[in-house]
Amino acid sequence: MKVKMSGALLIALLISVSIHAQQNYRVEPSPWAFSWGVGLGTMVPTGDLGDKFNAGFAADTELNLYYNKVFLMLNGGFAMSGLVGDIDVVSSEGNTVWPGNSSSMHAFLGGNIGVTLLEVDQISFYPYAGIGYGFIEPNLKTSQSDPILSGLKLNTFLWNVGFGVDYNVPDKNYAPGDINRILKMGLRYQFQKPNHEREQEGFAGATHWLTLRFVIGSSMPGKRVYN
Repeated sequence: MKVKMSGALLIALLISVSIHAQQNYRVEPSPWAFSWGVGLGTMVPTGDLGDKFNAGFAADTELNLYYNKVFLMLNGGFAMSGLVGDIDVVSSEGNTVWPGNSSSMHAFLGGNIGVTLLEVDQISFYPYAGIGYGFIEPNLKTSQSDPILSGLKLNTFLWNVGFGVDYNVPDKNYAPGDINRILKMGLRYQFQKPNHEREQEGFAGATHWLTLRFVIGSSMPGKRVYN
């Protein structure tokens, strides 16, 4: 009888200790998160590009993967820009004129690494830098009007740097152990330095992209750490 009572007490003690251990834990938020964003704004060319193209409407999008304050960003965008005047085009297929009453498309696709340097209340500031691929080509109507212009696409690798300022909309249902939403609105500036002059003389310069952004995403669930 005494043996049975001792065994029951031992089991009860073990169960009590186990329950206490399970209740004595903390939740560490996950360092991982991801987001998707879109931006609308303007692209402003400078240098030789600014002498040939006007500023134009721009749109871009990106995917971000975060680890704590560091993030990897894959982004791409395009801008429609009118010509300042006629552009002489010299190619292996012959020479022609890109008429000044037409427009062009500037596009890019890139990869960047950035870091959130400052977080005050719900405002965050982040710089980033990376490399990418870009091109300039006539709009569809213009390219269909001239066989030489239809094959004109000034491709190049480029490097870019930029920074952004975001307002982070608080998540009222935030819980470190759950999947939590990310919602941001902000402004971003990006400087791009292409190398189009290698393909077409007189196309040196840079472009400046300024966009107003909307970003959604989520964080990964945190983990329990038992004491």
